[in-house]
Amino acid sequence: MHTPTSTELVAILPHIRYEIEQCFCVPKHDPNDPHIQESVFLAILIHARLLVDFFETASSKHDDVLSSHFGYAASTIPMQADDQLRLNKDIAHLTYSRLRHTPATKPWPIGAILLSLRPTVVKFIRHILDHPPAGTDGAELEAWRRLYGAFDRSA
Repeated sequence: MHTPTSTELVAILPHIRYEIEQCFCVPKHDPNDPHIQESVFLAILIHARLLVDFFETASSKHDDVLSSHFGYAASTIPMQADDQLRLNKDIAHLTYSRLRHTPATKPWPIGAILLSLRPTVVKFIRHILDHPPAGTDGAELEAWRRLYGAFDRSA
């Protein structure tokens, strides 16, 4: 298992913030263009999938970045089983499991996935603000404060 140094923890913070921003900050796009809409949804879901692993994984044999590295205990995201299956089987995997979809079940459950992830993300942001890794500079903490504020305004 990789044990990150304090320097690595400080250096990886902008990357974690990026993943959260890319997951929750939806870019302006033409919702009437199905190809653009699908691209936006897939980008959001890839970042959501990464964040689920970040929060749920307690330990790793690799150099994966985990919430527990920051003193934030791993915990299960309260996501519906069908939504979890979509993230696991339908994102970046071409599987026969996709054949289970009907026109009614094909649309991505973006709202449900983000709503299940949001409380954990907000608590983690607050945790970072309250317990930043030693050596985190003021500009990075200000970026985390702005991110927290964006969630606070969208509540």
